Amino acid sequence: MGTAAASDRHRLLPTTGSVVLVASLLAAVACGAGTGCAKESPAPVPAPAPAASIVSADRLLPGELAEGHERAMGLVLPREMRLLRIFDDAAVARGRVAADAVSNYVRKRVDAAGVEIGAAKTVFPKAHVKGQPDGKVVRIEVVHDVDSTELLLRDVTPPLIAPGLSEDERWRKAGVVPGKPFDPNAL
Repeated sequence: MGTAAASDRHRLLPTTGSVVLVASLLAAVACGAGTGCAKESPAPVPAPAPAASIVSADRLLPGELAEGHERAMGLVLPREMRLLRIFDDAAVARGRVAADAVSNYVRKRVDAAGVEIGAAKTVFPKAHVKGQPDGKVVRIEVVHDVDSTELLLRDVTPPLIAPGLSEDERWRKAGVVPGKPFDPNAL
């Protein structure tokens, strides 16, 4: 029976896989019991991501227009728009952008008592461009065209009234004499 026991000896000896399994179980138990492995402190929890509604100053919301380099009546025009005509009291700009995006852009940069919104046009009849002198009033129209949007600006600031003058004196200063026909050569 000695030869049979010697031939079955391989069944009693541990295999390589079982040795690795037993060793890893013993290491896990030893670390779990705190008898051989030092536990590291847990990693700090990262700060929560900022809310989606908070937008940093250098980011634009979807559909929002960026400021350009051109100015008209103190208003910085959107980057996608170009000035076509500039006069002392008026300016016209055009660009291939949505009219509602231009209206929203203007709305953020002016103080307006009222806004007239239509299907193809938005009008700011008496708007004050932020950062401009008090009393400077501009009429701004955002007009939807076939393939573009026009931005029309017109200075509608009332003229200054000289203090201390009567109504007749103001008319004379303007070149109109009460009781006489208007003389266009007097201008």
